[in-house]
Amino acid sequence: MITVNRIGKHCGAEISGIDLSQPIDDDTFAQISKAFFDNEVVVFRDQDITPGQQVAFTSRFGTLEPHVRKESRLSGHPEILVVSNIVGDDGTPIGAQDAGRFWHSDQSYKREPSLLSALYAVEVPVQNGKVLGDTEFASTTAAHDALPEDMKRRLQPLRNVHSYVHYRAKNRRAQLAERERGASEVTEYELSESQIQTVPDSEAPIVRTHPVTGRKGLFINEGHTSRITGLPRDEAERLMTFLCGHITSPEFRYVHRWRRGDLLMWDNVAVQHKATFDYRLPLRRLMYRTTVRGTAPF
Repeated sequence: MITVNRIGKHCGAEISGIDLSQPIDDDTFAQISKAFFDNEVVVFRDQDITPGQQVAFTSRFGTLEPHVRKESRLSGHPEILVVSNIVGDDGTPIGAQDAGRFWHSDQSYKREPSLLSALYAVEVPVQNGKVLGDTEFASTTAAHDALPEDMKRRLQPLRNVHSYVHYRAKNRRAQLAERERGASEVTEYELSESQIQTVPDSEAPIVRTHPVTGRKGLFINEGHTSRITGLPRDEAERLMTFLCGHITSPEFRYVHRWRRGDLLMWDNVAVQHKATFDYRLPLRRLMYRTTVRGTAPF
């Protein structure tokens, strides 16, 4: 029997009483699945799992989707994206260093965006006894529910374009600005033309219905949304600024403070997230991420 303890106001819970390195029967998995979708972000503490066990567990939620960045996939386990600031002896990053600078939901630019992501903490950066590199989450369902009814009606027919190319360009500009201030050592990865062709822009409704819970949430984010369609540019930009600020206001947030051995899962339909880059080498961070393919937004 698992135990579920809520640790955030609108999202965030700890699931205990389970060892993810061991087989999980169908009844227990059903309890885990319900707790996950009810809470939108869940953490399993003190886990000791192999990449294969992470793949096996998360694949029970659906089909795993390898990331477009092939150079950051884990050798032998292409379903796993390595997220790390560590570099090899030749100076080459062993994984994605620059993931999560802006508020976003994973792979929202896909025609079938990710349903959920799972991030396993292999190494966490610690300085003076404090773990650095928090991850912040914001509930898009709670943010939608808090909107006035007239705003909900206004948003219902509107659509927005999610673009990975837009995200990479925005990320590059931010990185250059950080480097000018001496505040970043992150290496920006350049996509090849063949990689770009695998991630064309995708249009989706701003108000999205969750395929599992039926809840409505706001499917627009500062990282991947390039524009709102069907509105004059100035009006669209004002609306996008308002909505992105509303979603990520403190009222709807949960901040996850990592421990080594955490397996953290989040619902990419119901929440957005953002990384905290408050650590630098020699402080090391090493995470393994799997993502489950979702359905076309509706």
